[in-house]
Amino acid sequence: MQALQLKLIHGESQTVEFKFELNSARKIAATLSAFANTDGGTLLIGVKDNGSVAGVRLEEELYVLDAAATMYCNPPIILESKRHDIQGKMVLESVVKPASEKPVLAETEPGNWKAWVRYGASNRLASLIHLELWRMDENAKRPSVYSTKEQKLIAAFQLKKWLTLNQAVKLTKMPRHLVVRTLASFVRWHIADMIPEDSGGFSFALIEDEL
Repeated sequence: MQALQLKLIHGESQTVEFKFELNSARKIAATLSAFANTDGGTLLIGVKDNGSVAGVRLEEELYVLDAAATMYCNPPIILESKRHDIQGKMVLESVVKPASEKPVLAETEPGNWKAWVRYGASNRLASLIHLELWRMDENAKRPSVYSTKEQKLIAAFQLKKWLTLNQAVKLTKMPRHLVVRTLASFVRWHIADMIPEDSGGFSFALIEDEL
């Protein structure tokens, strides 16, 4: 109970989301996908955005949550759920573990399956770089000598401190799929940071000390 109280006090974050109620299994599937594709997380249902406890109609919420996890997530997500009675009001706590195999897709619209990621207290559509990262070998070693395509990308970063994918393609004059693969490698090797933008997209910046 103490851990739950701390989550309520600290508010929503990369790993915590509050829901007053669940009225759409598809919408909640995006959050489940985002948690599974990032660091995992906890969904607290029956809690307002400001952290105050409102309580839930437990059976209805469990039905919607189960549908989100099993019908609208692929592969289905196994949730660890607990019920908490806080001063006579019921809160449903559901924990999502990071997926061992990514991506976990969510069908937020009929026939439209997409992967989501979690940044701060918001869900974002996974980018091409995320998809490439999930395909890569996690144990791939950083090269001792940069290839031609890697040198072109570094040169592009030296011209402009932050790059979007489109800008990187334009500056390097390389095929888009090669830029995606190279950017993903830089992120994997901690040569570049992936920065969420207000638009919902991502930009990239070199980590100078890592060159």
